[in-house]
Amino acid sequence: MTATPLDLVTGADLRRAMGHWATGIAVITTSDGGAIAGLVSNSFTSISLDPPLVSWAVDKKSSSFEIWNRTDNYAVHILSESHRDLVARFAAKGTDKFAGLAWEPGTLGSPIVADDVPHLECRLWQRVDAGDHVILIGEVVSVSDPEEFVPLTNHVYWAK
Repeated sequence: MTATPLDLVTGADLRRAMGHWATGIAVITTSDGGAIAGLVSNSFTSISLDPPLVSWAVDKKSSSFEIWNRTDNYAVHILSESHRDLVARFAAKGTDKFAGLAWEPGTLGSPIVADDVPHLECRLWQRVDAGDHVILIGEVVSVSDPEEFVPLTNHVYWAK
């Protein structure tokens, strides 16, 4: 194993190393003034229980970044093994990710695309500039927690 000197670490180096860290895969959706957006994220995490806060990060180069930069709400869908098809759909670039997909607006208006997986509806709490990403911190206002659930992790998804 070779180590990369501190001053030579690239984004590719970091991505490769972080690929060994098992995380869940989430689809995050939002609505803003009639526009809807969705993407795949594995940066989702909880940060506070009181108040209930979660966060995730959106790439500033995302084609839907302007919607994410304006929105005041989002829904996080924690994907299960049975929803691996949503990963390809919401990771695709330049397509209508909602075309042909049944969804319902949630409490705050964000699209709920899978109601049989854990999903959290969030009101935007704060945005934090973080290099080439923006971190969106949300206050959780609604939680759905199904009884049966087998999480889809990045190791499981990318191994197939």
